Amino acid sequence: MKKRVVAEKPGVFDKVENYLAGKDKIFLWVCLATAFVFACLLFSTRITDANDDALYIESVAAWVDAGFFNYYGGVNAPLFCMFLTLPVAIFGVNLVALKAFSVICFVLGIFLIYVAFRRRIPYLILFPALLLTALNSLFLFYASQIYTECFALTVFGLFFIAWFKLDDATDNGADIKKNWKPFLLMGGATLLVFLTRNVAAVAIVALVVYFLLYKKYATAGYAAISFGLFAFLYHKVIVPLCWGNVGSQFGSQGGVMFQKDAFNPALGREDFRGMVVRFFENAKIYFSQLFELVCLKPEDSPRSYSCFIIALILVGLGVGFAVVNKNRHIAAAALYAATLLGATFFALQTQWGQHRLIMLYIPFIAIAVFYGIAELLKKPKAKGLQWLYVGGVALLLLLNFAHTVGKAKQNLPVLRANIAGDTFYGFTPDWKNYFLMSQWAAKNVPQDVGIACRKAPMSFIYAHGRKFAGIYNVPAVAIDSALQVSKYKHRFVCPPAGTTIPGLQPYIVALLIGNGMYTVYDIPEAVYAQLPPDPSVHLDPQKLLDALHKENGNMYAVYPDDLLRSFKGGNVRYVIDASLRLYPQKTGDTVSTVWRYLVFIESKYPGTFRKVHQIGNDNDEPAMLYEVVYPSGFE
Repeated sequence: MKKRVVAEKPGVFDKVENYLAGKDKIFLWVCLATAFVFACLLFSTRITDANDDALYIESVAAWVDAGFFNYYGGVNAPLFCMFLTLPVAIFGVNLVALKAFSVICFVLGIFLIYVAFRRRIPYLILFPALLLTALNSLFLFYASQIYTECFALTVFGLFFIAWFKLDDATDNGADIKKNWKPFLLMGGATLLVFLTRNVAAVAIVALVVYFLLYKKYATAGYAAISFGLFAFLYHKVIVPLCWGNVGSQFGSQGGVMFQKDAFNPALGREDFRGMVVRFFENAKIYFSQLFELVCLKPEDSPRSYSCFIIALILVGLGVGFAVVNKNRHIAAAALYAATLLGATFFALQTQWGQHRLIMLYIPFIAIAVFYGIAELLKKPKAKGLQWLYVGGVALLLLLNFAHTVGKAKQNLPVLRANIAGDTFYGFTPDWKNYFLMSQWAAKNVPQDVGIACRKAPMSFIYAHGRKFAGIYNVPAVAIDSALQVSKYKHRFVCPPAGTTIPGLQPYIVALLIGNGMYTVYDIPEAVYAQLPPDPSVHLDPQKLLDALHKENGNMYAVYPDDLLRSFKGGNVRYVIDASLRLYPQKTGDTVSTVWRYLVFIESKYPGTFRKVHQIGNDNDEPAMLYEVVYPSGFE
């Protein structure tokens, strides 16, 4: 007698998957509409205080003004800058138009990721990952900012489309004659990723490793060659032919990556151990931020390695199931995110820690994590708990929805005021005074005179196109170089830290900065002979150097003459010094870069800076304008 075969009842996952598959277009539109509506609710007409967006705008405006082939404004993120030239050429430096471009990129990026992964991974995984991205408050914030993130999301979507098309085309072998189109598409898409973000140069590594893991050795080789040809064609043919020698895309960023301190090259280059420590510190920082971004951790809570470990386990679970189930597309998403994040953790200084640098990988990390949890709950003993996944995902999306609604409520009054014409509404007093001073200086200082300030591109935006000279750091050198005996023509003299020799400012050579400040003199013998003997004064640069290395290994030297010479070479006749906050809250701590620059010059040339205007009361975070009075005979 034959046993009766009883059809297995569909589980929770089967029902949800069938429902989503039958209405996939509707849910796609839900994702896109959610992204667009919330991007409008969180829309900002202002630039950020990070300066990068203003830097892009200033560069693109110069590109448009000079003519497309007469100037190359895209040394950093060249593809993004190229696309921005179109709205700038049509609308001018119009913040609303430029920000609308970012909103379009955000929505388009979500759509292209859908196109890349549809029918390749379960909708049960894809739609939650897309909705999590569409509801993410930080993504929505950058959807109306002139940064590369939303544009990069679009390019990433194109990259995955090209990746999977090539993967499909080479399932039966990498016949280059038959599949030359997918290989060219892949090479071009990889170049686009590279031209969008410097760190994304390692995208080719993820691609090659992927094909090697699945034993597509010829495909891996041809994909690398295709990218190499496109990169060569762009950097060695197109750019030189159209714009001449414009320098490396990596520019100064590549050099900063290997420094111990991003803002002080005088502290030297990082060693191997330091790079390893940097990697794990960044992993702790950014994965803690990731948990904050998806509302699984309170904002600004202590950073912890536990977040990195948990994420590693969850992503690893997804990758493990993807390998067992031969779902290469889940593995591709995880491999791509891991490769680019690994490069980011090595490349970036721990002092930066910007949330947006991990935000971009939320959809791909979510795909791997959701897949791992879902596959775990497909096991026979866990099938009854599948509702936990559906409920957990729904709760996660609800938390992000509530958080984003809260952000939108905070933003709407600011947006209304800005649209009504109150340009600076929403800025703290320090920034408002700074921008008002930039406008005042632009109107009252002759056009042929240079004005230096801390955030030159931001001043450019709010001063309606007036150029400013940026003071981004205090140029410094290593104390080993500053204390070389050969540098001193006369008598080397250095009093104890914090003290100076009255009346001998003209003989100051360098300032040694660390826990305290040492003033170094080069005094003619005749003048030195008239000084009273002082046993606490250092007279041997080598002995002082040895002593300083023992007590403080992070000292650097500043040359006042070089600082002032830099001003004169740029025809700087005025300087804006503002009370820009070091932290978002008013604590009294301010960004001291400009102030230190001026103080170091004044230490040798007192009276060089004369205040001519102030905006804001002394106790209300004022901005000051100083006139530069160059010493007689200074060259």
